[in-house]
Amino acid sequence: MKASVFLLLFVHSCIAPLFAVSEESIKAAYLERFAMFIEWPKPIKSYNICIFNDPVFSKTLQKSYDSNLFNNRPATVIPLFTGSSAEEMSECHILFFRTAKPAQNEAQLNLLRKNNVLLISDEASDVKKGAAIGFYLENNAFRFLLSQRNLETANLKASYKLLNFATLIDPTEGKNAAK
Repeated sequence: MKASVFLLLFVHSCIAPLFAVSEESIKAAYLERFAMFIEWPKPIKSYNICIFNDPVFSKTLQKSYDSNLFNNRPATVIPLFTGSSAEEMSECHILFFRTAKPAQNEAQLNLLRKNNVLLISDEASDVKKGAAIGFYLENNAFRFLLSQRNLETANLKASYKLLNFATLIDPTEGKNAAK
């Protein structure tokens, strides 16, 4: 009896970590899914995914996309830090920021929008400050807000599939939704 209980606990302790999913892996998957359902004005041959002030998440993503494709294309993960210029940020296709945020002044936001940068935040409240997408936690599940207006000012279009899963703020009646 003791041996079978021990065996059961041992097997459980070995298998349980296989099913644990980290917050980073969930958000990494979301970043790729967002790229699948956002249409940029020009075709993208290789993604520049910029991560602001989070070197651990940058390394995790880089390891993943050194050997795998991101939305069926090569990807370069670029860590950015406080003091990175707006010009450096404008080289990104996706700019993801967590608790530390780039200075969000209007001139910088306009440059990023002009260069079609998809701004994604770890906080839903940042959508009202210029980000196109912001995560939030509801009933122990990640959800996201999406601002069509912020997408449109960056000349980006969201697929109706993405719009169906998002909590929309300032919707634009789908005038510029990608098919």
